[in-house]
Parts: sequence; structure tokens; C-alpha cells
Amino acid sequence: MPEVAELLHRPEAIAIAKAFIAEIESACTRLVVAGSLRRRLAWVGDVEIVCAPKIETIDLDRDLFGAAARGDVDLLDARMTMLLDKGRVTKRLDKNGSSRWGSTIKLLSYRGAPIDLFAPAEADRFGWILALRTGPAAFSRQLVVERGKRTKDGRPGLLPLGVKPGSGWLTRRVSGERIPTPNEADVFDLFGLPYAEPWERS
Repeated sequence: MPEVAELLHRPEAIAIAKAFIAEIESACTRLVVAGSLRRRLAWVGDVEIVCAPKIETIDLDRDLFGAAARGDVDLLDARMTMLLDKGRVTKRLDKNGSSRWGSTIKLLSYRGAPIDLFAPAEADRFGWILALRTGPAAFSRQLVVERGKRTKDGRPGLLPLGVKPGSGWLTRRVSGERIPTPNEADVFDLFGLPYAEPWERS
């Protein structure tokens, strides 16, 4: 069964977020705290972080013919593996009781607090992931429901016609072409919405 977390008071959540960020920021090219903390709520259920992993090309072991091989290493993934091995973080189960520890999504506990780490490797989808993970949940649901339709709680969908979300990207529905959204403002522009600060979203 997944753990049931108690709410964290904002100052405590900020302190935990800062400590965790200090553990991983050198392995990231970009990092933003999302979720309830970004929306300035007094109490939060977890700490959500969206970051872009630093990728480094390094020399690997020589191949069978003695030639030097080079390869890309995800420094954030390597850092998280180290933190896990040292017991500084532990894996956390999702609401369905499953572990989420992939290269782009990791659910973990740090200093007793739940942290959701989202690490899109492609810079062109960072803004979309950040908008979804900032929330609130009702607003995020509106972003993935097409205009003219309604969410389960009756809110109007905001997704433009001809645009489709999937696999962490926004794409053109017909061609499948990925739509670059490196920043949140790009998402609001694509949706034809005025930009709203995180704490103004509802």
C-alpha cells in the first residue's frame, strides 16, 4: 500500500525542498519547484520539482577491438541512484501501489517528506511539464480536455482543437508533430490564454 502523507507546513516544506535541491542541482541544467509550494499554499501534501537533467558525454570502457567508446550519461539519474544507494532517499509508491523510478519520473521520500521529481530530458517540453505539475489539479485537467468538452468536475476544457497531449508532449493531432513549449508562457500562448501566475490559477 502507498504511504499516506500528512500535510507539511509551508516553512517545513521549503526547508526540505532547499535541502533536496542542494543534493541534485549540480546535476541539472534547469530546476523549478512546482505544485503547491509554487502556488504559495500554506500547507502542501508533497514537494514537486521539475528539472532538466545535465547530460554529459564521457569515455566508456574500450570495446573488443581496443577502440575508445564514448557515451552520454544522465548525471541526475546517476545522482539519484547514488542517493538511493546511500539511503538518503527511498522509493515511494504511487496511489496504485506501484513504484515510479524511471528516468523522467521518480517518486521518493527525503527526510520523511514525499517528493515527486519530474525530469524531462528534452528542453522543448519543459514548459508543458511545468504547467501540468504546477496545477492545481483542476486546472491541469482543463489543460488536457479539448475545448467544447468538460472535465469530470464540469470545468470547460482549454486544450485547443487540433492539439493532442501524450507521452509528455503537446503534438499536432493530425501530423503528430511535437509542439515546442520550452517555457510555461509558450503553453499559455498556444492555448490563447493570458499568462497567470501560479498562485492565481484555480
